[in-house]
Amino acid sequence: MAKIDFKLPDIGEGIAEGEIVKWLVKAGDTVKEHQAVVEVMTDKATVEVPSPAAGVIGELRATEGQTVPVGSVIFTLETTGAAPVMMSHGGGHQAAGHAAPAKPAAAPAPAPAAAAPAAASGKLLEFKLPDIGEGIAEGEIVKWLVKAGETVKEHQAVVEVMTDKATVEVPSPANGVVAELRAQAGQTVPVGSVIFTLQLAGAAPVMIAHHAPAAAAAPAKAAAPVAAPAPVAVAAASTAHVSGLDSKIPAVPSARRLARELGIELGAVAGSGRHGVIRRADIEAYAAAGAPKSAAAAPSSAAQAAPARPAAAPVSVAAAGGQTRIPFRGVRKKISEAMVRSKYTAPHFTVVEELDVTDLITLREKAKAMGAEVGIKVTFMPFIMKAVASGLAKYPQLNAQLDEAAQEIVRFGNVNLGIAMDTDQGLIVPVVKNVESKSVLQLAAELADLADRTRAGKVKPDELKGSTFSISNAGNIGGTLATPIINFPDAAILGVHRIVKRPGVVETPQGDKIEVRQYMNLSCSVDHRIADGADGARFLVHLKKLLETPGLLAL
Repeated sequence: MAKIDFKLPDIGEGIAEGEIVKWLVKAGDTVKEHQAVVEVMTDKATVEVPSPAAGVIGELRATEGQTVPVGSVIFTLETTGAAPVMMSHGGGHQAAGHAAPAKPAAAPAPAPAAAAPAAASGKLLEFKLPDIGEGIAEGEIVKWLVKAGETVKEHQAVVEVMTDKATVEVPSPANGVVAELRAQAGQTVPVGSVIFTLQLAGAAPVMIAHHAPAAAAAPAKAAAPVAAPAPVAVAAASTAHVSGLDSKIPAVPSARRLARELGIELGAVAGSGRHGVIRRADIEAYAAAGAPKSAAAAPSSAAQAAPARPAAAPVSVAAAGGQTRIPFRGVRKKISEAMVRSKYTAPHFTVVEELDVTDLITLREKAKAMGAEVGIKVTFMPFIMKAVASGLAKYPQLNAQLDEAAQEIVRFGNVNLGIAMDTDQGLIVPVVKNVESKSVLQLAAELADLADRTRAGKVKPDELKGSTFSISNAGNIGGTLATPIINFPDAAILGVHRIVKRPGVVETPQGDKIEVRQYMNLSCSVDHRIADGADGARFLVHLKKLLETPGLLAL
């Protein structure tokens, strides 16, 4: 057996550190190659980092919640068989390589040879699309940042790749000349596919066959882990090509986010952290000094002027007719696939109920003042969530999913509500779990935190899973009625709509009278395979009773 010191990999965006969100294994566990070991969060995404080889976890060197620099050893692995060569290059998500073929032990050990499969030259490296560690099988080539024949430096961004979770810049693993681009912009390629070849300068480094079967190799001496590279500095003016300049400047996540919000160019800020890492305080001091924003800064080249990551998918505008064509990819495409699957798998029907929420508005104002005392923003949603939890306890056929393989309807004892949220990346549905056991103020606090992190791209993978029912709230945008598509495989989804003022009939001991009241529509779309129209109607009647007399929520 051989020991691997696994170092936190550079995710290819110039981020200097990551936060350990959750360990998926413990010391002493046996793991398989590619098995997810740990969840790591940056300001761009939360990713699962896989094991580079089969073996036994020796030691976990970081604790959950700890922020660790790129290149730090986060766990050790006692491998089975020949030891893979550890690579600590700037290749986003390229945690470790497979064993390199070695000469017999009697021969002097030469410089490592490139393990490019079927490569005619020992110095031609075939770069394969890396596995980003989230179980994603493919990625889309958004934009090539270099062209064939161009000289690149190690860690220089080569291509932007988009998945349904994030867009990342993939850097060159070594110095050399780009020989061939094997995929086109807009093309979707499987993980493990060769996307470009690199003619290496000098001795060829070991080729990483990302998540592909290792080539047969003679037993080799255990290779010592290669030391982590120094944080990537701003490229000098003599660099042949630099793309996504800001993305390669080492900065902590909070500083990078603040710089984007303030429009500050990271290259203009002096970092006070270790190895020149830019801290949030550096951005704040730079902004307080009235320094120029990035919009006013004159880029030294077109490459330097390019943003680190496109804020939106690139568009093309026809010269005549004013047409705009937006590539159908990434999150938008994944939303489409999910909606089509849901609509054509689950036969939908929708029922609608009108609610007089005048009393709910009064109660919410009181709760809003109470929440403000403890720093919690109280909206209408926590009251609706509590009512939904009560309704699902009464009508559990709506808190269910259909296991088609087993031909069983699965009813859940707890209520996990998927809350559809509008973000810059598209519709994301994080999940608030065990709603039935939480108070209105608890739900308000959890919902606000979840919404902030979802819109900032900081939501954790576990927080996007496990819904048993969903709510779509467009009331703050507008629209008095909609028929939402079920968040498959849930059995049902509730649509919450705009509150409107209009005259209404109010029953009093003295008789009916006309008052200005406030009304809202709720719609519930249900999978007719699992429940019937009467179930949806009774569920909404229950919600109407609770929300029109919100004091009943306390019972």
